[in-house]
Amino acid sequence: MKINIIKKDLKIILSDKKALAIMILMPIILTTILSMALKGSFASGDSDFEPINIAVVKLYNEEVDNLMFESSLKSSLIADSMGEDAIRKLIDSGEDVNPEKFFFDDFLESKDVSKLIKYTVGSDEKKALTKLNNEEVSAIVLLPDKFIYDMKVNLLTPFRNKIDIKILTHPDKNLSGKIVNSVIDAYSNTISTIIIGKNVVIETSMANNISGDGFDNLDQLMEGISDVIKSIDVNLDNVVMEGRKQVNSSDYYAVGMMTMFILFAAGIGGRMLLEEKDNQTYQRMVVAGTTKFEILSGNFMTVFLIALLQITVMITFTHFALKVQWGNIGSVILISIAASFSVAGLGSFVGALTYRAGNYKMANMFESAIIQVMALLGGSFFPIDVMPEFMQRLSFLSLNGIAIRSYLKIITGYAVADILNYILILIAMGMVFTAAAVIVLKGKEGTGNVKRNKVKTA
Repeated sequence: MKINIIKKDLKIILSDKKALAIMILMPIILTTILSMALKGSFASGDSDFEPINIAVVKLYNEEVDNLMFESSLKSSLIADSMGEDAIRKLIDSGEDVNPEKFFFDDFLESKDVSKLIKYTVGSDEKKALTKLNNEEVSAIVLLPDKFIYDMKVNLLTPFRNKIDIKILTHPDKNLSGKIVNSVIDAYSNTISTIIIGKNVVIETSMANNISGDGFDNLDQLMEGISDVIKSIDVNLDNVVMEGRKQVNSSDYYAVGMMTMFILFAAGIGGRMLLEEKDNQTYQRMVVAGTTKFEILSGNFMTVFLIALLQITVMITFTHFALKVQWGNIGSVILISIAASFSVAGLGSFVGALTYRAGNYKMANMFESAIIQVMALLGGSFFPIDVMPEFMQRLSFLSLNGIAIRSYLKIITGYAVADILNYILILIAMGMVFTAAAVIVLKGKEGTGNVKRNKVKTA
């Protein structure tokens, strides 16, 4: 009997030209238009986007580092090799050389870098890690212990100490992490160039026994550090993680429109139970021994199959017409089944609510308002990354948003293990919606029994 219900429902839906136009034709048209119209927005790293939030953690003590630097200059090893005049000049220069100013004011707040990165500064690594885990920041930059001391040694003496600036990134923010790494690498490379130039000055002075007079040129060199750091050029053209494919407009809107329009299958499923009743087919099936829950399960399978049909058509069309490379076919099939299952559960829930209400207001509201809100929050209209932070957090409330994240990860080259949590969430949502539909229908059935008992008593 369930198979007959599915066949009947599929025949009715597939014969409805208006429904087919909404579910099949509209996503194809919108995907084609949007992918062409917004092609430039996905072409390179030059498009406008929200600055990446990072946390900078200072693991050093500035005062202690400065005292350590002065003490080191007065040590016998350095003093004997450079002379008292040179040491005095270096101590004076050390007061003007401020590594923190170079890094924060001249570099991170420079015109170009400030467009890419927004930072907060702290000294508690654990708090920064909590922010990273909560996705409040995309990366952590750890300025190491003795950072000020080592920088001054590198910039003002013939010696060179290794400075290990560590960058911690969130696994779901790989592209942002790559950008932060590129920015910090640009800084490190520039500082290395400055240090090499400084060493040439100092080594030439010491080789020719110029003593302290030769370090006058060092002051001139140090005066230009700020200008050099401010002019650092960070090239982020086509910054993509190694082994990852960059998402273009066709990729994004193929996924976005597809996951939005499968929600309309749930809207159609939301009308089925009440339509069965209005058309008298529900009563005939009950007389034939079919239970309400068998009818519900048949409607569930119908929505599931319609959603799979929509996905299949969209993937086929976009692959051949728009050259979208969907990635590993096995992963795509797994996501598609999970997304269709979730949509079927949602359709059953909307259908149960509509049946209990006895009118189509709930189904109409779902199609005209709720789907649009879910599509917006999920990222069907705009990429989630460019939305305000509070909307990014709400994206997990929409099943299409979770499906979008899953498909895009596979398109960019991730393995199924990387999206397994999204698949489980989609399946769990489908189960929760289905369970809620059963509870709603039971409530309706119970209410009906009470009314009949009252009539009998009267």
